[in-house]
Amino acid sequence: ASSDRGLYIEVKCDACGEVVRTRVNPTSELSLQDDGQTYYVRKVLVGQQCFRPIEVELRYSDLRGTEVSREVHGGTSVS
Repeated sequence: ASSDRGLYIEVKCDACGEVVRTRVNPTSELSLQDDGQTYYVRKVLVGQQCFRPIEVELRYSDLRGTEVSREVHGGTSVS
C-alpha cells in the first residue's frame, strides 16, 4: 500500500520481459465476492514493448489491501 491509498503491483511479461506496473484503487475497483467476505479485481495489462496482454486476478480480504491470492496469466508476478 502507498500513501495515496492505491495498491501497486508489478508483473513481468513472459514474452518480452518488460515489467509493467499498475495501480488498483481499493475504493472504486474492488468488487465484493459472492461470499460477502473477500474482494476481487481483474486487470488486463499491456506493456509498451510487445503489446501482449497480461491478465492479473487479485483477491483481498479487506479494502486495506490484505492480499489473499494472485493469479497472473501471460506474465510473472514481480511485486
